[in-house]
Amino acid sequence: MKKFRALRLVALIWRVIAWIVLVLGIIGALLAIVLGAIVGRVGDPSPLLNQVPGVSSVVDPISGVVAGVAVLVAALLQFLLIYAASDVIHLALDLEQNTRETAYYLRGESTMPPPPAAIAWEPPETPNG
Repeated sequence: MKKFRALRLVALIWRVIAWIVLVLGIIGALLAIVLGAIVGRVGDPSPLLNQVPGVSSVVDPISGVVAGVAVLVAALLQFLLIYAASDVIHLALDLEQNTRETAYYLRGESTMPPPPAAIAWEPPETPNG
């Protein structure tokens, strides 16, 4: 059983969020490029899309590609930052584990003892009687 289960869970959540941000960014970039191509052919954006911020600036295929690249770069930066936050948590956990192992070996102990048992979430049952 590993220590710091909550931190491991937080790191996993950050990693999942990072991948979700990347996938949504790629989809957003593709949508911006497609929107630029559609608006370039039709000539006017849809009145429904004019209400969405940033869509009114996509008026031709070139601006669609520029907007798509900008969305993709922003998504990549966000992905890297969020994924790095997850890695920092894992780094701290690994550093703690290695420090504990080194302390045992420096004391002359040949093997590390197993980690303490996890604390139960449920309160202990009381005997009926």
